[in-house]
Amino acid sequence: MEELFAYLRSLQNPQEVETLYEAKLVLIGEGDVGKTTLLKALTGKKPQAGEQTTHGISIDIQALSLPHPDKADIQLKFNAWDFGGQEVYRVTHQFFFSKRSVYLLLWEPRRGVQQCQVEDWLRMLRLRVGEAARVIIVSTHCKTGERIARIDKPVLKRDYGDMIVDFLEVDSLIDDLDTGDKVGIAALKQLIAETAKTFDQMGAKLNRAWRESRDELLALAEPRITYANFTAVCERHGLSAIATRTLADLMHDLGYIVYYGDDEALQDDVVLQPEWLTKAIGFVLEDRTTQAMDGILPDSRLKEVLFDHPFANEPRYEPELYPFFLRLMEKYDVSYRLEDGTGSLVSQHVPQVRPSLPWLPEEEPEPNRRRIAMVCVMEESPPGLIPWMIVRTHEYIYQRHENDGKEHRLHWQKGMFLRNNRHGEAMLELRDRELHLYTEAVWPEYFTNVLQQTLQTLIDYTWPGLQGRYYFAVPCPTKTDNQACMGRFEIGALRQFLEEGDVRYPCQFCRTRHNIVDLLYGFEEETTREQLTRIETKVDRGFAEIQDNLAEWESRIANYTMGIMRAIANEAKDGPRLFTLEPIDGNWRRLFDKRYRLHLWCEAENCQHRVHQPNLGVYEFEAPRDWVIEVAPYANLVSRVLKTVLPLAIPAANLYFGKDIMDDWTIQKSLDAMKDATGTLLKEDFSVAEPGRLKDSLLTEAERSGLLALHAFLRKEDPHHQRLGLKRMPTYTGDYLWLCEVHYQAAQSKIPDRIE
Repeated sequence: MEELFAYLRSLQNPQEVETLYEAKLVLIGEGDVGKTTLLKALTGKKPQAGEQTTHGISIDIQALSLPHPDKADIQLKFNAWDFGGQEVYRVTHQFFFSKRSVYLLLWEPRRGVQQCQVEDWLRMLRLRVGEAARVIIVSTHCKTGERIARIDKPVLKRDYGDMIVDFLEVDSLIDDLDTGDKVGIAALKQLIAETAKTFDQMGAKLNRAWRESRDELLALAEPRITYANFTAVCERHGLSAIATRTLADLMHDLGYIVYYGDDEALQDDVVLQPEWLTKAIGFVLEDRTTQAMDGILPDSRLKEVLFDHPFANEPRYEPELYPFFLRLMEKYDVSYRLEDGTGSLVSQHVPQVRPSLPWLPEEEPEPNRRRIAMVCVMEESPPGLIPWMIVRTHEYIYQRHENDGKEHRLHWQKGMFLRNNRHGEAMLELRDRELHLYTEAVWPEYFTNVLQQTLQTLIDYTWPGLQGRYYFAVPCPTKTDNQACMGRFEIGALRQFLEEGDVRYPCQFCRTRHNIVDLLYGFEEETTREQLTRIETKVDRGFAEIQDNLAEWESRIANYTMGIMRAIANEAKDGPRLFTLEPIDGNWRRLFDKRYRLHLWCEAENCQHRVHQPNLGVYEFEAPRDWVIEVAPYANLVSRVLKTVLPLAIPAANLYFGKDIMDDWTIQKSLDAMKDATGTLLKEDFSVAEPGRLKDSLLTEAERSGLLALHAFLRKEDPHHQRLGLKRMPTYTGDYLWLCEVHYQAAQSKIPDRIE
């Protein structure tokens, strides 16, 4: 919000505002179809046959200027992105696809529509950008190729609708005497302008000083500068600190620069030339030795790949840049760091063949363990799904020593085998347009939920065009001649049928009628509230009550904790969620008009603990009566949650830190007092005790108000989060954790500051 207000404030004086007409022009298609040649023809440069292959992406800022079709004296300016067509780039190119861009999809009639993979490119665009993508399909070499451009226009228009603007034929090497351009170029320019004029950003307003700062930055020769230098340029044009940060974020969103201000490891660097960065990643992806080593890229080989590469007239990168590149590769899910910290694994280059696995789905699970099967059914299988899932689940990668003396990781081009040391094992495998997920554990529901949420977050964030076009299903359990039935039962539909009173439902393939409750076993767990009550009851009876089935209860507690923390995050994302509150005088009998001490808690999984760094995470203050009443419902909920996790978290925290940072008896006594006191308030004050839930929320309205009151207090007492003692870290499940410095640093990748 602060950045939005900074942008709006910059537009208050009309004399200082300019109107911009800018867009991206993106050239895509297979290698050697003429993208670079066409771009030269469009921009007035001299094209030639046999242009050098593009490695990564070639970017030319404001390469093309075209008159506005409807407004005199207005020029539309285009930043041209020429994408390398090699298949190895398909996964990473998707990061740079964006809405409100004109896409030129090139194909060559001599090679044909299928060999040029026109539909594959259209599908990739639709998955990443959605129906809002605007594509002009251009056949090249229409004069020199000696082939007629045969393409099924009606079928493509039927399947992709408004995505396809039109079809054109060009030849970038033959002059058109009537237009003064190359053949077809004049018509293409007109169509590009007609397409771009409808974009929302056409006519966008920008403060003149912001525009001058942007232009000066983009004119710098350096491909990468520090954020301090970025700030210095903006300061010369009168921009404040918040305006500078807003401009950096805006330039990143529009594709001018690469800047991640919310990432502690990357926030000091600004890439002014994204092309420079994409080429470095391209050299890694094209490295044959890395492919031969099943994706292993030791730090010792980085100079060979990035400096001593065989590509003439391409950048060569000094070793001081390698830690920065590795961090960005992790940001883009290209690689993950090996456990010993000596190298990285590039997930696109894992082995083709599935290795032998500890177990297979068709085998019976081990005694005292259950197995859950689930299938993600997709209308289209997005490119990069498995490589990105490998990176996002790498903390669970199963490693095994083989007879060759090497350590092998159990992932392959179509899947992976995972192990969560506390919560079980899983196998994921892509089969055509279905991702099969099998989880085995004493209580496999938790690990299943973690993997499902990780997959769902990846799909929804990375491929918006797939939303509403995939679902999670239970596979039909029927087997015929030891072959599994191909039937699928959508989990959401089964739940609806059960609520409507249906008992059995037939499989559409084998026609067998199955019991719905049996099909949903493992997916119809109690609500998070019901889980909390069940676990509270167990814990109140003493730790021995759960010790006999410790593995099961560890997973149950982790599952409900994840659910409740996610529910809280859905209501307010800008502050910590766990805390304890106590009167400084220790007297809980008189709750009002007195001083309180508020302790914040680290949210590390299975190791929750109070912030214990000196002078951090603790606030002493005079608490007004109204504030105590307002925060009480949420404080009561948090006390109940903490009481259920502490039997496992306290010994884990003390072991992790190597000292007794929390006394079990003292903490439990404090939580009991907090729970009882806030519970008394709930009974006495009807407005607080109101049980009504917010729509689609786990929290009551009173609990949500208490959470907001907590965050409002923290913003007032500590507006810049300097005393929290916690850092916010996003997770692959789409949630986040507020972690103490020790747990935060432990979660960071082991990339050294210097690599020689």
